[in-house]
This record gives sequence, C-alpha cells and structure tokens, in this order.
Amino acid sequence: MVLMFTIAGSAQDTPQMETFVGYTYVRASSTSKFPAYSANGRGGQFAYNFNHYVSTVADIGAVHNNNIGGNRIDNTAADFLVRPTHFFSVSAYPALCSSCCFGGVYVAASSELSAIVVDIPAPGQRITVRATTQQAAFAMAAGGGLDIKINEHVSFRPIGLDYYLTRLQNLRKQEDNSQNNLR
Repeated sequence: MVLMFTIAGSAQDTPQMETFVGYTYVRASSTSKFPAYSANGRGGQFAYNFNHYVSTVADIGAVHNNNIGGNRIDNTAADFLVRPTHFFSVSAYPALCSSCCFGGVYVAASSELSAIVVDIPAPGQRITVRATTQQAAFAMAAGGGLDIKINEHVSFRPIGLDYYLTRLQNLRKQEDNSQNNLR
C-alpha cells in the first residue's frame, strides 16, 4: 500500500519552479483624443510553486505600437506585476488558472516633428525634432487562462485573458487617469 500511494503521489507532483515565454496582445484604451489601439509584444512569467494549489508569479512584459489613430507615435509599455496564483485542476491534463496581480507599468512615447525653415538661418532647410514623454504608474491585471500539459516538462497555454488596469496620467485632462485595457 505504501508503494501504491508513493506512485500515485509522484504522479501529482508539481514542479517547484516554472517559466513561461510567449506573445502578448493588449487592446489599450487611450486618452480622450486618441482612439483605442492594439499593441503587440512579448511577455514572460516566472512561478515559484509552494504546493500543488498555490504559487507566486512574477509577470514581466512589453508591448509596442507605432501608429495610434493614424498618428505616427512610437509607444512602448513595459510592466512588472506580481501575483499569487491558484490552480483548479479540471482533469489530469488541463488546468484553469486564475489570478489578480499588482505592480507597475512604464510607458515611453515619442513622435517626430518636422518643419521647413522659412526664415534665418537656412531658408528651405528641413528641421526635425523628436518629442518624447515617459511615465511610470500603478498597474493591475485580473483574469485567467488555460494550461494544457503536453508532457512532464512542457505545457501549452492556448489562451490567457486579463482585464488590465493602468493608472497613467492623462496629459490632456487631469481627471482622466484610468485606462481599462484587455490583455
């Protein structure tokens, strides 16, 4: 009986550490001047599993878009979030995971502005400058996903969906500081 329970127990082992690297898509709600836009990038996670049901996850990612509402604005957002995660096993292979994570987001945006000089010092010459802005703010994500175990060491995550809140300062309107995004 001890041997039988040992074999069954080993089949339920959860690795102590796990990593994930993948594609990230964010549908970002923008300020009142610009429409919502899509951003693409990469994301990764590092998980430390305390037991079969509870783990802590560091979630790091960055997304980029260079055309917001027809405007040539290079926009990159990087986030670092931490969360406890709970797993609910549906069967021996798929596992639904749900989470709520908190941390920060860093956004840098720039746009090229150019003009033709009509006066001194060089009439007809083109002058180009790049206007930039950057800020860091609170970020939160709440959602879940589906992990399908392929073998002992590899799982496939076909989908993960999060409500992604950022609290970036709106440069046009001081009272509009929450962005409700989908990741």
